[in-house]
Amino acid sequence: MPNHHEFDTIYQAYYSKVFRLCAGYASGRDEWASDVGQEVFITVWSKLDSLKDPKALPAWIYRITFNTCMKRLKDNKTEVQANDTLPDISYSPEEASEANEMLKKVYRALEHLKVEEKNLVLLMLEGIEHEDMAEILGLSRSNLRVRMHRTRDKLKKLMDNERL
Repeated sequence: MPNHHEFDTIYQAYYSKVFRLCAGYASGRDEWASDVGQEVFITVWSKLDSLKDPKALPAWIYRITFNTCMKRLKDNKTEVQANDTLPDISYSPEEASEANEMLKKVYRALEHLKVEEKNLVLLMLEGIEHEDMAEILGLSRSNLRVRMHRTRDKLKKLMDNERL
């Protein structure tokens, strides 16, 4: 069983990242993302002793996050609706409004992507290393590069769509 200090350190380092990934699947709905994020860390706590290579921790946590989100979405069998009241970012009122609108547009665009594409975009937004992305998604590095290129193009077209 992991010690509390070790787990607290992991929780502090990864909670915001896990929350953002969950929020991406929930179209920005904070309550859902928070619930799933807590579920992720329950799993991390219970299985931390099974992690053999500490260097694999980030990829391992992201994998648990994806699996938990996919399971929760499948169990609910309901589509999470986009949140129209995303929190403002602490910028000037004009910048906050613009950032809020852009974030809403990103979430709406993500809803038009396949699950595999959404996974890829969320990992790219988190700045995950390509090697870790390939491992998390179960892809070869060359296949990952091809999918990244195609997904970026598709996301750009969706973002350019005025109806989003």
